[in-house]
Amino acid sequence: METSIQEIVNSIDKLTTIDSAEDLTRLQEFVDLYFAHPQAGDNLNVWFRIYERFPTGDGGGIFWSILHGIETYHPNSDRLVVESVLRQSSEFSLIMVNRIINAGIRQVGEVDLLKLLDRRSIDTQFMVLD
Repeated sequence: METSIQEIVNSIDKLTTIDSAEDLTRLQEFVDLYFAHPQAGDNLNVWFRIYERFPTGDGGGIFWSILHGIETYHPNSDRLVVESVLRQSSEFSLIMVNRIINAGIRQVGEVDLLKLLDRRSIDTQFMVLD
């Protein structure tokens, strides 16, 4: 029987550390389960919550896999990237804003991405996060 997407999301939301090899193995298992699920595109916010909980980490490189997984749902993910940056800047959400800009998109909704990236990059550099 296939694990429901909500069960996977709940398990991801329960992760509180990514410090040990066991934590990273578990995270990788969740990444694999999640992105193989047919409803993965409906629950992308779970990954932004991970980025926000671990704003300067890379999850042993796993955060790159998450980023690439999220990007497969572009342009549906652009709004989620901006919302995440506005809630809690993180290294990977800022990387994603930069990648959206590099793809030729300058605005998502009413948000100017260059201004958002400049402001949030400065805030992150000095650890003055809203």
